[in-house]
Amino acid sequence: KFNTKKVYLLGMFITCALNFLLAMNMSYTFAIFIWAGLAVAGLILYFPAHTKLVRLVGDEESQGTIFGFTESACGLASVIINFIALGLYAKVAVGAMGGVAGLKAVIISYGAVGLIATIALVFLLPDPEKEGKGQDGGDSGQETKLSMKEWAGVFKDPRTWFAGIAVFATYSTYQTLSYFTPYFTNVLGATVVGSGAIAIIRTYGIRIVGAPLGGYMGDRIHSVSSVIATVLACGAVITLIFMFMPAGVPSVLLTVMTLVIGFMVHIARGAMFAVPSEVKIPRRYAASTAGVVCAIGFCPDLFQAAMYGHWLDTCGNAGYTRIFIYIIAIMVVGVINGVATVVYKKKYVATGLVPVEGGTEAAQAQ
Repeated sequence: KFNTKKVYLLGMFITCALNFLLAMNMSYTFAIFIWAGLAVAGLILYFPAHTKLVRLVGDEESQGTIFGFTESACGLASVIINFIALGLYAKVAVGAMGGVAGLKAVIISYGAVGLIATIALVFLLPDPEKEGKGQDGGDSGQETKLSMKEWAGVFKDPRTWFAGIAVFATYSTYQTLSYFTPYFTNVLGATVVGSGAIAIIRTYGIRIVGAPLGGYMGDRIHSVSSVIATVLACGAVITLIFMFMPAGVPSVLLTVMTLVIGFMVHIARGAMFAVPSEVKIPRRYAASTAGVVCAIGFCPDLFQAAMYGHWLDTCGNAGYTRIFIYIIAIMVVGVINGVATVVYKKKYVATGLVPVEGGTEAAQAQ
């Protein structure tokens, strides 16, 4: 509806400003309002615009690779910035204020890094409209703004839901990986240090390699949905094996299996945002589609951690069994969704006969 670059930069600027405000007042009540503001800046402004701008980088046949390398770059940046923040925290967290002072320094540093990036992107980030691509990402240079009817059509389009469920299954699995670490220590008897080291490598290290590989594989076989379905199927099998492992399992085996499932998840993460391109959702709907996909895909943040915590509080270590059963079911849903996406694409998208309101896209184009 609006200039994508301006929405993108506005979301970044608000995020930075909220960091500085939080550092000035770190009370619990104020922090709640800050987190609400971060949700608006991040999920309403920044991320849909980010997804659209990334999609405009290259043609539709290389979207998996583009999103994969973007995810990899985010992982590399996370490693660098978080190590800097960790060093800053250790240096400032002294005296009477201790950890509070260190945390405040980290929050300010995040705001400062973000502000520098925002200013740099004012000059470095191309404006799709000024480059003759318009809001639709085409070459006509015409700014065709979406109507409310078109936006409602995006929400009702089954292709949007295929993409959203792919993100939901992948993101749910990604969030669950953090529970493998306490499971190893509390149930399987692994050392805390060893589990922590595995967690760092799984969260950041293999993301740098796995994400671009997933996108590249999707482009090579012309189906990121097939890649996502395959790796989620493998992840479900590995998780099922974890459930029946006895205590005292060799740490080497745990390490290998954990890194493998982490690698699988990051392959899926590198491919998941390229699903709209695979099913040929027009570029002019990219930001609207990304918004709906984010609402579907990231909704585990609303309930998953609380649900897992409740299971662990009420069932103890047996709660991990419930967690594993749940996430296996979610991965199976992701596999079914991937297969359904491929079938739908062959039936409708490949022929240009995608069902939309008022006929088919092919008919409307004519």
